[in-house]
Amino acid sequence: MNAMTQTGKHGAAGQYLGYALQPVRLCFHLLNVPSGASVSLEHLDDVAVHLVGGEVVLEQSKSALKQNPISDWAADLWKSLANWLSFMAAGEIDPATSRFRLYVTPVKAGAFATALNDAKTDADVEALVAYLVKAHSKLKAAPACDADVQAFLNADAAHRAALVKNLAVVSVDADPVDPIRAIFKPTVSPPILDLVCERAIGAAKEAADRLIRAGKPAILDADAFQAEQRAFVQKNNLPALLSSFTKQPPVEAVEQLIADRPAFVRQLELIEVGDEACVRAVSDYLRTLADISIWGESGLIFEKNLSDWDDDLVGRYEHVSAEVHDVQAGNPATVRGRIVYRRCAQLQPPLDGRVVPGHFVHGSFNALAHGLRLGWHPDYQTLLEPAT
Repeated sequence: MNAMTQTGKHGAAGQYLGYALQPVRLCFHLLNVPSGASVSLEHLDDVAVHLVGGEVVLEQSKSALKQNPISDWAADLWKSLANWLSFMAAGEIDPATSRFRLYVTPVKAGAFATALNDAKTDADVEALVAYLVKAHSKLKAAPACDADVQAFLNADAAHRAALVKNLAVVSVDADPVDPIRAIFKPTVSPPILDLVCERAIGAAKEAADRLIRAGKPAILDADAFQAEQRAFVQKNNLPALLSSFTKQPPVEAVEQLIADRPAFVRQLELIEVGDEACVRAVSDYLRTLADISIWGESGLIFEKNLSDWDDDLVGRYEHVSAEVHDVQAGNPATVRGRIVYRRCAQLQPPLDGRVVPGHFVHGSFNALAHGLRLGWHPDYQTLLEPAT
């Protein structure tokens, strides 16, 4: 199926399965927090966990792909601390009910960051401040983060102590998706593990974005999210099922492909299926291309599977076409073509013994029509130029 195997990489490429760090952390917390909790995105902080008793965990998430955000005089480190202290001073954070997390990936380290993470008593905090003052005094020039360092040193002592004693600097994941994989791994088949993770991250981001677009705080109920993911896994984690992880393509993409009039669209025009049927055909065709790409990259199907699938569909088409030719010989060619097309679209053959989504069969037939391996109008070969 050349038209289908020439597609590009799907959207899961990249270290975070194609997503920025914050949605990945949002998804992790939604899957990992205790019952009754909720998780917010860009509300109180990058990500925040809202626990049942009123306690809040505020998380700043930092990507360390290009630099170390927790080196001793890193701007990201001191900016985070200064921001939290300013929120306390403004009354936006309650020191008594707040915990703080600085999450960094991939793994990095720093002396000040380690000292901040390890300080759990008032004496530890005092020693840390003294250590910081001494180290700062030895610098030949003020660092770029100096204003934030001074904000930390000059902050209310009680606020500073509350921040440091309740701060965790976490940098243990080479890939931030790994903790999500660990949650799903016991119950999800290995070939679809990353697909399930990608779907969960996307669902978390989409839910948060929907609230933000509506002008509401992006606070998500973790229990509801976990129930949704369990239902999704139970439905799709079946060895005899090839599940689609794609959505309907954008309207613009469908309209553009129709306007370009590729061979399979011209085949539909020959039998006069109408605009609505053409839109559905193009949509299913695009989803099928995406499914092929995703399944192939995940090792769920191989080229031999597709070759056998194509041959099977062509054989089924030939049987349908021959029957229509015998039974419907008195009807116009356009009518006979529509009958063949609709009967083929209703078929639900398996791919390598596994059930496939309905749009995949329909899209596959249109991909074969694009390559002129089959056609709907009895005279399609003479009416159409070869596909290029």
